[in-house]
Amino acid sequence: NEAREKVIPAYMGLIKQIDDQMGVLMRFLEERGLLDNTMIVFTSDHGDYLGDHWLGEKDFFHEPAVKIPLIVVDPTPAADRTRGTEFDALVESIDLIPTFVEYAGGTVPTHQLEGRALQSWLHGQVPARWREFAVSEYDYSMTPAAEALGVAPIDARVFMIFDGRYKFVF
Repeated sequence: NEAREKVIPAYMGLIKQIDDQMGVLMRFLEERGLLDNTMIVFTSDHGDYLGDHWLGEKDFFHEPAVKIPLIVVDPTPAADRTRGTEFDALVESIDLIPTFVEYAGGTVPTHQLEGRALQSWLHGQVPARWREFAVSEYDYSMTPAAEALGVAPIDARVFMIFDGRYKFVF
């Protein structure tokens, strides 16, 4: 597809740049003896279409936009058996703060944080209870669509709920 042929070469350059900079970061941590006690998280706020659906932005709830990369390196020995594995758990960005709090030895204040720590998954244990759906929200108040539709900024939002099989968009 023509759109994809134009988009992919540009992204390949960005991927190379990210890879190079991750190498710089890893060398920095290793030289200072920090590699064995630093949790590393690589993620994004949205996925990318790469020309799928003839799109390159993040304005809709298609899989390429809502399925974001999340790579977590937990240096603790408890995570040894899950290194290099992949999980299909419904994880949200709000899970990162509780993960960091637990990693630092703290107790997650559940009355203030909605997310859930990922340590169970990272340590090879399936949590007894995990979320049954993931929620995503998009604010389009700064786009031409909001003005064209005459939508007030507070109402210029769309929502998605996904349970791993079905997706509801409002």
